Amino acid sequence: MRSNQTYEWHRMIIPTPFPVGPVNVYLVKADPLTLIDTGPNTPVAREAITAALAGVGVTPGDIKRILVTHGHGDHSGLAGWFREMGAQVYVHPKEAGKLTGRDILSDREVLFRQVGVPGALLESLRPLARHTARYNGSLEDYQPIKGGEEIPFDGFTLSVMATPGHTGGHLVFYQRETGVMFAGDTILKDISPNPLPEPEPESPGGRTRSLAEFLATLDRLERVPAQVALPGHGDPLSDHTGRIMEMRDHHRQRVLRLLEELQDFASPYELASRLFGDLAGLDILLGVSEVCAHLDLMLDRGQITEQVGTDGVVRYITGNQS
Repeated sequence: MRSNQTYEWHRMIIPTPFPVGPVNVYLVKADPLTLIDTGPNTPVAREAITAALAGVGVTPGDIKRILVTHGHGDHSGLAGWFREMGAQVYVHPKEAGKLTGRDILSDREVLFRQVGVPGALLESLRPLARHTARYNGSLEDYQPIKGGEEIPFDGFTLSVMATPGHTGGHLVFYQRETGVMFAGDTILKDISPNPLPEPEPESPGGRTRSLAEFLATLDRLERVPAQVALPGHGDPLSDHTGRIMEMRDHHRQRVLRLLEELQDFASPYELASRLFGDLAGLDILLGVSEVCAHLDLMLDRGQITEQVGTDGVVRYITGNQS
């Protein structure tokens, strides 16, 4: 718990069924009582957040407002549950569709096939994708926020910052007077966030340039004079600028590794297999997505060339070869 003359914030560590481990949910103990993220839609998470709130004299029904950093189930799965109890849910419109129980394959299957993921593998993952989508919960209505807004409390505000990259509608919330930044999955202490490409609605078959967006987001956050960054996973960071430098270096090293691997044409799926080895389950799709994000950046920089084969799969090679 931390406090100043105006408000308190409490970090609540909520278990998830995902390999990333527990998620941080933050209670802003001010009027109106507000949660930043919620945890996944599981009975265990409901019990955990109910107990954590009770520890500071609050019940789930007391919560008046939910601020969602992004629409991944580990962060927002219980938003619908809190909405049923009367809380208003604020989320970026690009994230709202993820809070409906839609699975990762429902709008990305074409993209995964284009980058070489075998159809048989996608079919084998479909039941797991549907099962995992249950953790997203279901949200019927929400209040849209896109960045630039000020969320009012009694005596202070939280500034909403658009921070695309990890997801297209990721948001960070910043309290200027105290320098507290609720960073979601943009800045993590021990993990490099995965910039996940998403379908581009205005370009059928296209995908967002998520890594370019993420690096631009890091540039903006580096200029924020935060005293502490409160991440979606792991411990708070007192030096968010130092962590940003480390994350930039991580992506530079990934680009160099891919350039080494692209002496011959290869698909993103083939490259993910080389880089990450034997991934299992939906981690296969996350690994492929990470590779795609880096390839898009390299393509836009002119470092690689792409070619679509007769099988419809896009492959890449270093330089301007054809």
